[in-house]
Amino acid sequence: MLKTTLKSVAVALSILAAVIIILTAVDGVKNVSKTLEDTCIKVTVVDLDGSPVHNAIVTIDGQSFYTDNKGSSPSISLKQLTNCYDRSIAEWGTVTVRIDKENYSPAFVFHCVVYRLDTRYLTVKIYPADNSDLPYVSYVESPPDEYIQGLLDTSDLSSPSG
Repeated sequence: MLKTTLKSVAVALSILAAVIIILTAVDGVKNVSKTLEDTCIKVTVVDLDGSPVHNAIVTIDGQSFYTDNKGSSPSISLKQLTNCYDRSIAEWGTVTVRIDKENYSPAFVFHCVVYRLDTRYLTVKIYPADNSDLPYVSYVESPPDEYIQGLLDTSDLSSPSG
């Protein structure tokens, strides 16, 4: 009887140990597999009054989505993220965002900065279409401050030769 009980306990402990090892391995794979899919952008589109724009089309990285009643796109997972300023920088990259809505001028945000493994929240103001010479609105985002500070720190501040 004692042998049977010890054998049952040993089997149960072996099964429990196997389950713990499997769960630990799966959790480790989940953490290691945090990839670019965890890098997202969520865009809110507003008009000149700051009111949300419903059913605007947000296009990023070849993916297009409609905004909801609050003017927000779903969280858009980025398939690729490159850095237009310096390809050796891996912690952040840049994307182009396009906004289209009937009766509004198309809007573009160039060089929108998105940090890897993070969600970028971006609000874009769109303008009613008119008869101006420029049929679109474009915004260009500056790189992060630390990048610019690095350029300032490494630049030669002496006067130009010539």
